Amino acid sequence: MEESKLLVLLTTEPERGVEQLIHTYGAAVHTICHSMLAGNPPEEIEEAVSDVFVNIWQHRDKIRTDGTCSLKSYLYAVARNVCRDRLRAAKTTPLSLDRALEDGMEPASPELVDDSVVSEWLQGEVLASLEELGEPERSIIIERYYLGRSVKDIAERIHFPTKKVENALYRGKLKLRTVLQKKGVTPYG
Repeated sequence: MEESKLLVLLTTEPERGVEQLIHTYGAAVHTICHSMLAGNPPEEIEEAVSDVFVNIWQHRDKIRTDGTCSLKSYLYAVARNVCRDRLRAAKTTPLSLDRALEDGMEPASPELVDDSVVSEWLQGEVLASLEELGEPERSIIIERYYLGRSVKDIAERIHFPTKKVENALYRGKLKLRTVLQKKGVTPYG
């Protein structure tokens, strides 16, 4: 369903609109919440996903999209904010590695750090850094690398030539690398 029709449905028939929103974007919202709340119980993640859609339902009359912000981007931003609010409210950090780094402790050696912890931390950093990218790079990167869509599928969905999507991916990755490097996240190997 087109975003404009979905917005109309949200205001005219809120229950159906939210159902359609969940059907269309539920998996992506779950991925965002799972990534940001990694290490929390599954119930906490599911509750965060529910809170995202409740938030959308409660503020459905205030949602405005224009050429710079799509409903999808708005929804993903709400998901990130709900997760951040939950983390703040619990006075916890997403991962124990984050807390150690905030306290100024460095791991004794890279071999002692569990690879899954590093991977989850890195995923959270990348997801948070995506906020700093502009459109269409942010949406295209999310669709390609978080939702697993092909370049051809993305191009068809957003009515761009395939080459333009490829270029946006390339530019977006370069910008993302710069943002991550400013945060001190660098590739290793």
